[in-house]
Amino acid sequence: MAFEALTGINGDHITNSWIASKRAYQTEPFIRYEAGGTVYFSFRPSFTAEAYFATGNKSPFGEIKMNRVEFPCMRSIGNDVDATVNEAFLKNLQVLIAPTTSFHDSVKSAVDRRQQIVFTGHSLGGATAILATVWYLEKYLIRSPNDVPEPRCVTFGAPLVGDYIFKHALGREDWSRFFVNFVTRFDIVPRIMLSRKASIEQTMPYVLEQLDPTRVSTQESNERTIAEFYKKVMKDTSTVALQAVNQLIGNGEAFLETLSSFLELSPYKPAGTFVFSTEKRLVAVSNSDAILQMLSYTCQSKDDQELSLIPFQSIRDHHGYEQLVQSIGNKLFNHLNIHNLSLDDENSLNDLGVSTRGRQCVRAALEAEKQRVENQKKIEAKRGKIEEKLTWIEKEYKPKCQAHKNGYYDSFKVSNEENDFKANVKRAELAGIFDEVLGLVKKGQLPDGFEASKNWVDLATSYRRLIEPLDISNYHRHLKNEDTGPYMLRGRPNRYIYAQRGHEHQIFKPYGMVGKDVFWSKVNDFNLGSLPQMQEILKISGSECGSCFWAEVEELKGKPYEEVEVRVKTLEGLLDGWIQHEEVDKKEIFLEGSTFRKWWNTLPDNHKLFSPLRELMM
Repeated sequence: MAFEALTGINGDHITNSWIASKRAYQTEPFIRYEAGGTVYFSFRPSFTAEAYFATGNKSPFGEIKMNRVEFPCMRSIGNDVDATVNEAFLKNLQVLIAPTTSFHDSVKSAVDRRQQIVFTGHSLGGATAILATVWYLEKYLIRSPNDVPEPRCVTFGAPLVGDYIFKHALGREDWSRFFVNFVTRFDIVPRIMLSRKASIEQTMPYVLEQLDPTRVSTQESNERTIAEFYKKVMKDTSTVALQAVNQLIGNGEAFLETLSSFLELSPYKPAGTFVFSTEKRLVAVSNSDAILQMLSYTCQSKDDQELSLIPFQSIRDHHGYEQLVQSIGNKLFNHLNIHNLSLDDENSLNDLGVSTRGRQCVRAALEAEKQRVENQKKIEAKRGKIEEKLTWIEKEYKPKCQAHKNGYYDSFKVSNEENDFKANVKRAELAGIFDEVLGLVKKGQLPDGFEASKNWVDLATSYRRLIEPLDISNYHRHLKNEDTGPYMLRGRPNRYIYAQRGHEHQIFKPYGMVGKDVFWSKVNDFNLGSLPQMQEILKISGSECGSCFWAEVEELKGKPYEEVEVRVKTLEGLLDGWIQHEEVDKKEIFLEGSTFRKWWNTLPDNHKLFSPLRELMM
């Protein structure tokens, strides 16, 4: 995976990225640098505490949720949680991307000319480059993947930008391969955001001044301040790494419970490929968990003397990227002595000074990723069983029920036939499989890309469309609506919600839009505008809530028409789209004995006279 990110760049890209990064120190807030037909956008770093912890932000790590309208892909689809990023870093980006800025116009110009684009930066400029790349991916690439050049992001000593969901979203969209982050061994900046503001706010201003290569400190060298800052950052880094590895090996529940009672841990996680440098080699790592462990364990010392020197080396290493880039020169990047970290790569870990304990933690991270792949293989092995059960419902059960003129929804609700019993068994077996998958997704025990895998999303969509009506039927057969409440509010299983969100994401992503959540639960708020607007909103999505059609019918039954008129008309207006997109079976719902037809016949004559379903009901 690490080499997949490296294949898109060469030595010239890295050299020019560094040239652009250095030039960005002399301007504000970005520069455009062109070389070899490639356009480099580099961003000026800042070395103030406010540049890391936004003024007014009360969180201990300066984080904020990403705006879903601006960044619709940066979220967990199934869990419906937006990614968290550093607020100060995000504000730097927002200043740049307004439609009237020169940066916005420069990027658009490069896109129109189909030029290769590299976003780059040193130190905090690298953090801006990472977010600018995400913005480009959301604004341009997802809308025109075949017409817009794939970007690259090359950073040098950048701090961590986002949380696990940020990392996960990049992996799910297959965007992690665009990000390459160079890190010299002891550089403190990539580790800063793993520390709490309260731990470092006193010493941070002085250390940041030392980290600024363009500024000559007017203060006398304060070795104690530098050492104290380094010690606190690495202590917090070690705690975060320990928490992460305990989660990986399944031994972290008691640890986390105790720790969380008195200490909040940093949410930030590495994303993309990290290239760690030593005197002998460059080591590429794309596994976020392994990178986190290496950020902790590569700063260890061999003895007390080395330990006393590392705090100052951490500052010198932040200034050391010029030498790193010079060592790369103009050679093809793939031909360098690059090592893709693996389970048996002892030499690379030795060169990076990783201890025996550290190697165990790095291996645990690599093994966990290997297990995620194995989990996915086990799920894929059940595809045949899933398809077999769905085929039986579609090809055998439904036709036999329709022959009785009441459809499979109503037949299952009565459950008088042997086939109804068989259908219930298959429904339960399928629920077990999909709940197992859901459990793995929630726990992060599947590869990031699984959540958006087209094959799996399509299968889950077929399952939702075909089987959810049976769950709704079962819910009302046992009168759970009277005890628990409406199916859509109280009874809908998460496996359908996850499947629906996956389908919505697949449909809406090319338009840069946010997928719609459960529609009917929002209709009751009467905040969606006029009926035609509601219909237009869902038209593009294939009207994804069609599998819940029967739940709405059941809720409308028996209610006075005056109370539900808007909902009735909305249902009728959406029905044509649901039928066209195979969310609802037209043959099924208009059968003589169907619950829907019986209910519709009870509506006022004046409504039926002007209903779009009038001819279908005759």
